[in-house]
Amino acid sequence: MTASATLDGGPAARTERSFPALDGMRVLAATAVVMTHAAFWTGTDAAAPVDRALARLDVGVAIFFVLSGFLLGRPFFLAAAEGRAAPRAAAYLWRRALRILPAYWLAVSLALAFLPGNAAAGVGDWVRHLLLVQIYDDRPDGEALTHLWSMCTEVSFYLVLPWLAAGLLRLAGPAWRPGRVLAGLGGLAVLSWLWVGLAWQLQSFGSTVHLWLPAHLGWFAGGMALAVLTVSDRAWPVLRVARELASSLWTCWALAAGLFWVACSPVAGPLGLDSPTWVEAVVKNALYLAIGVLLVGPLVLRARPAGATGQLLAGPPARMLAEISYGLFLFHMPVLVSIYYLLGWAPFTGPFSFVVVLAWLGGALLATAAYLLLERPARRLRSLVPASGPRRRGRRAGAPRAPARR
Repeated sequence: MTASATLDGGPAARTERSFPALDGMRVLAATAVVMTHAAFWTGTDAAAPVDRALARLDVGVAIFFVLSGFLLGRPFFLAAAEGRAAPRAAAYLWRRALRILPAYWLAVSLALAFLPGNAAAGVGDWVRHLLLVQIYDDRPDGEALTHLWSMCTEVSFYLVLPWLAAGLLRLAGPAWRPGRVLAGLGGLAVLSWLWVGLAWQLQSFGSTVHLWLPAHLGWFAGGMALAVLTVSDRAWPVLRVARELASSLWTCWALAAGLFWVACSPVAGPLGLDSPTWVEAVVKNALYLAIGVLLVGPLVLRARPAGATGQLLAGPPARMLAEISYGLFLFHMPVLVSIYYLLGWAPFTGPFSFVVVLAWLGGALLATAAYLLLERPARRLRSLVPASGPRRRGRRAGAPRAPARR
């Protein structure tokens, strides 16, 4: 499925617009996460520049959150801009559940049931992982399931998005005022950085508080800001400036690479499991937000995918791999840990190239099976909760004309 502005999260807008180049970005983000976990498990030397870059490929999570903010937030902002009723929360949440839970439950069940490190897992461990609440206490995560903290955060964003979007639109007033919405999103980013700083400074709510949604809300807000820009009137000065900045994909990506280089330095904190200072944590969070927006922005603000690179990101191979990118993220860690058990290796040993390739291929194989047997059949149940809602008459003042269906 080509990434679209409505995705699975809301009713198909009459002015639905697809963003096919985002498929390739999803694949790149998932691959980055696989690489950083393989680097950690093979004990890469943080003193080497390449290894520092591998450690910072956890930026793939930030890219995923920016993508989610854009793709899931856009239907709410588009409806407001066109004077339509917002997507129905029940349908939106139902479709989100169908999209993520089947494969997630399978990955958790396989890891808890078959990995030796989870032999002592009790009913409570199963319940907290299956319900995506494992980050809200200090008990250790199941073996090969530590990466799923981001799914807990992602799901909490799903749950609050309808009301978060409604609050931002209420801030804008009865007419569509994208500038006010962007200001509100900027405020969310600032509040997120305050949370990050306090979380690492105080640690008073437990050691996992830095994983909760408020700590990463700025990344989602970055994607939502891009969504606001794509549904605004083309004559709006802010949009004209943004489109001008995004007109050169390679300029934006070069800036992202420069910020990534900064993130690889000590200014963004330690690379391993050591805790950063609150300043380092905020700097890293802000850098990852900027990197995610710079990578995704040119792919959605331009009228068409950008040249040969855009075509590569949007071509058939990218579309095919994008279908299993979620499963690749879920399954690569159980596969990676299984490699170490099967080969009798101790953690922090082994050749990086061998481990990353095998983890990627094994994760992709399980992801393909999950997609064919679980994810795709589950989509047939989407119609059980109707997506369409009542329409309001007319459009909000200043709303753009509906773009042609693509």
